[in-house]
Amino acid sequence: MKDIVARSPLIAFFVTAFLLSWVAVLPIVLDPTLPAEPFQILGGLAGPTLSAIMVTTIVDGRKGLSIFFKRYFQWRAGLIWWLIVLFGILLALNTAATFFVGISVWTELLKNLAVILPTYLLTLVVGVILGPLWEEPGWRGFALPRLQARFGPALGSLVLGVIWAVWHVPGYLGGWMTSAFPALIIYCVGFSILATWVYNNTRGSILLMILLHSSSNAAISVGARVLPAALPAGVQALVSGGWIPAIMGAAVGLLILIFTRGSLSYGKSRAA
Repeated sequence: MKDIVARSPLIAFFVTAFLLSWVAVLPIVLDPTLPAEPFQILGGLAGPTLSAIMVTTIVDGRKGLSIFFKRYFQWRAGLIWWLIVLFGILLALNTAATFFVGISVWTELLKNLAVILPTYLLTLVVGVILGPLWEEPGWRGFALPRLQARFGPALGSLVLGVIWAVWHVPGYLGGWMTSAFPALIIYCVGFSILATWVYNNTRGSILLMILLHSSSNAAISVGARVLPAALPAGVQALVSGGWIPAIMGAAVGLLILIFTRGSLSYGKSRAA
């Protein structure tokens, strides 16, 4: 078994992550009346994180595992990267919503900034334990550097984004995922491109990947509060289907690909 894992660490990681996560959330798939959060946390911990730890131990030994855990606390990065991680998705999401809803999104945000900003930051911090803390050590901490090395940064991000989206399938069966699945795939791919770019410019910081993921969740949650109460039917369908975040993710991902000429700053990651 160790030889098989050592020869195909990515396949071993993804198979184990899916198996453990889907088994962990099976109770709420079978009984949606159960509270979702404990099983979601267990699904993340038992899936991506535990799988990353197991495969890293087999492939890289104790030294590799020590390096892996040190990246949890790797906080040194330029101020611009911290601003992108904490506020980039919030600003991009509101900008995207403006094209469909109008400038009222920004006026509402700025008018209530004293309330919305603390709510957003609290949602970001508390939301870390509901998924990002358990997912990102696997997705970006373990899988991303290997996918980049094998397929390159652009294709590697695309592969990871699609796999990450498919991993959420039990959420549709259990009823806690409400966005359209195609919209989820588009958003996951766009987010993966953004995350890869940030990852490569922050020396592979797992900490910043966790915060970026949580800022994404917080931006979508808080962003819904600044939408007008009455929306046209077509716009309401876009909102309920998760298409505005998907369009934003696609636009951001495309702009980063163009800006970096497809490299996503991969040279910096390899040097680190």
